[in-house]
Amino acid sequence: MQKFLLLFSLIPFITAAQVKHSSKKAAPLIESITSDTVKGKYKAFVFEYDQLKRVSSITEKENEIKKGLKNKTSTVERIIEVQKFQYRQEEQIPFARQIDFYDDETGELIPEYQKLEYFLFKKGKRIGDSTVYPLYKEKVNARVATFVQTPTEVTHELDLSEKDSTTYHPPNIYYNHFTIGKKKNIVDESKERIISFRFNPRAYFTFSKFDQAINPLHQLNIAPLLSNEKISISYNDDDLLLLSPSFDHNDGTEINWHFLNLNNPLMYSIERGETDSPFKDIIQFFYSYNQFQQPTFCKTIIKKVVNKDPEHKYGTIGTFKKSFTFRYKNG
Repeated sequence: MQKFLLLFSLIPFITAAQVKHSSKKAAPLIESITSDTVKGKYKAFVFEYDQLKRVSSITEKENEIKKGLKNKTSTVERIIEVQKFQYRQEEQIPFARQIDFYDDETGELIPEYQKLEYFLFKKGKRIGDSTVYPLYKEKVNARVATFVQTPTEVTHELDLSEKDSTTYHPPNIYYNHFTIGKKKNIVDESKERIISFRFNPRAYFTFSKFDQAINPLHQLNIAPLLSNEKISISYNDDDLLLLSPSFDHNDGTEINWHFLNLNNPLMYSIERGETDSPFKDIIQFFYSYNQFQQPTFCKTIIKKVVNKDPEHKYGTIGTFKKSFTFRYKNG
């Protein structure tokens, strides 16, 4: 009887020890982000890792579910883009990545688009990247982009302008800029391509709300290096027309998750340049979480509104919904 009472008295301590041990377990790494299925097609980003839990590759793909004989289904996979990260020995930050692009129709690798990007550092800080392309030729092109990051801003600029001192060439520049808020999440993002003296196209993102949970992309070893990048699932006009006929010629939309953010977005808006498009997107996110406070499911509501001149008042032209599933590696 005394042994039983002793064992009974120890149960709270055993339980507490188990809970404490479980709480110390590291949150799992993201394995994939997958969209819902529309007309038999869905999009996905798949993450792969090496033995040191470093990201070895990120694959963007589109899968199509097809019905065969006797209603048996099969999945046809089309690779869109593959990023392969390269490391020196056991360093956690990659020194380069290779980016491969694939043809929409044939699914074959496009050699002339294949490129190798080296990350440039000075005194331990990233200052830019040098991109070599195409890889299949002996004589290749090389472009250097600048990168500046402070506690409040991130700027990435790639100048593709022709360099010829004897002839004038108009500018051709890709420009990305992020403003970081007090809670270390992006509050504003602008991206544009400057061709000659025109900004075409350009988009402005304003983030107004974030949750308090873990952004699984920020956990990755590559996150400090890709603080100006994101996982982006884009939908063009044809994609939106599958959902509603009111979305014709409305510039598509983007669903984005950034590596820089500590938390996950709950609301943001997308505006375009005044001469580019009168349409604005307002996007809301609703998440489910696992025991590690990582998102496992996300429902988005995208509202398309149009600018009604001259008072710049917006009128709703349509609303549609998308959903996404986050999966994690076991162990």
